[in-house]
Amino acid sequence: MMTDSNSWSVCISSDVKLNFLVYVARAYGICNTYFHEHGTWPDRQVILADELHQEFETQWQDFWKGSIQQKAEAKIRQTAVSNFRSQAQVKFAHLNHNYVSPFVLSPPHFEAIEHQGLRDALIAQWPCFIQWWNMPAGGQAAMHYWEGKPDVIRYVREFEMEAGRRIQPFHLNVDLIYNGPTKPIEVTDEYVIMPIRTDYLMKKDWWIERFREKY
Repeated sequence: MMTDSNSWSVCISSDVKLNFLVYVARAYGICNTYFHEHGTWPDRQVILADELHQEFETQWQDFWKGSIQQKAEAKIRQTAVSNFRSQAQVKFAHLNHNYVSPFVLSPPHFEAIEHQGLRDALIAQWPCFIQWWNMPAGGQAAMHYWEGKPDVIRYVREFEMEAGRRIQPFHLNVDLIYNGPTKPIEVTDEYVIMPIRTDYLMKKDWWIERFREKY
C-alpha cells in the first residue's frame, strides 16, 4: 500500500479468483472483445458448439458482474468500518452486514456455483490455472512484480504541483488482472480493476487525469 500521512492511500494487489475467471474466459474463447489480445492464452483452448458457447458466455458474464460488484461492496464496507469516512458509508456497511456474497468459488469442486456448465468449466481449468499461478515465474510472481511498479507517490506530488493544492483525501483499491481487460474497469470511485499494461498502470498521465477528475 502506498500512502501519505493518512491523507490518501492506494492499495495495488491481485485477486486469484478474478484472475482465474479471466483465465477460464480466455480458455473458452468467450468475451474476446472484452480482453486484451496477447497471443493465445492459456495455451490449451477449448472449442464449444455455438449454442453451448453462447450459453456459457452468458453464465460467465453474469457471474463476473456479480463477483466484481460484491468485491466493490465489500471494499466499501471495509473502508467505512475502518475509517468512518462518511455517515452514508457507515450506514451502508450496517445495512449490508448480512449480505451473502455471490463470489464464492470453493475450488477445486466449486459446489457453490449454480450453473452446471460454468461449474464444469471451472473444475476443468482449475488444475492448469493454479499450477501456472504458483510457478516460480507464473502468474502470482508476475503480479507481485507489478504491484510495486507504479510510482503513485510521485504522481500525486506532480498532480499537487500542477494543481497548486493538496490532493483531496481518498482511498483507492486496484486489483490487477493478467492479460485483460482491455482497459481499466472503474467499478466504483474507490475500486478499479486494471490490466497489467504500461499504458495504464505505469502511465503518469492516466493517474494524474484520474486525480484531476475525482480528487
